[in-house]
Amino acid sequence: MRSLFRPVPALVLALQLVLGGPAIAGVFKCKGPDGTTVFQDSECGPGSQPLQAPKAGNSAPVDLTQPLDKRFKTPEEKDRLMAALKIAGLDLGMRKGIEFCKTHAATHVAGIEQVYSEWRQQHAVVIGTADRLIEKYTTTRERTDGVSDIVALLEQSLQTRAGNDAARNTDNCKSAPVKLRSFLNNRHTDIYSAVGSGR
Repeated sequence: MRSLFRPVPALVLALQLVLGGPAIAGVFKCKGPDGTTVFQDSECGPGSQPLQAPKAGNSAPVDLTQPLDKRFKTPEEKDRLMAALKIAGLDLGMRKGIEFCKTHAATHVAGIEQVYSEWRQQHAVVIGTADRLIEKYTTTRERTDGVSDIVALLEQSLQTRAGNDAARNTDNCKSAPVKLRSFLNNRHTDIYSAVGSGR
């Protein structure tokens, strides 16, 4: 179902326009050297390890053969998944921005990495819950297709906005920490409580 991540592209796109950076298709769940769990669109690298899908908890398993809109018992379950997808989009967008700036403006990466690290620490429980919700309600194929959709939008946007302009890419990476903090503090702040509500 390619419309699964429909609410997410605009969110990730906004981050990518702040940070810049290409993206690659595929979804991998990895545990990093610092112990954090992340969904990423590349294989787990050195110092990280692939993880199995988390258990959905004590609740009854979701029938993933049903259309997505039929998998929810309540509207709140759907709202939680949509918020979880936005959180995953934030994570992907920030990681891709860091990768981009490492390549195009390495001297400005530390500030972006600090914002990302603070965000992950501040919302660690909610991010973990979001991961479990996405695993519970969606198939691997839906997640892969959703990331592919986001990637296509990002690549199209980046080609028209930044391209190969080294000065613009450096400026984007230099100003990214301030813009990113503002974005994280003022946009989509309701997603954390939406994911955190319920079991």
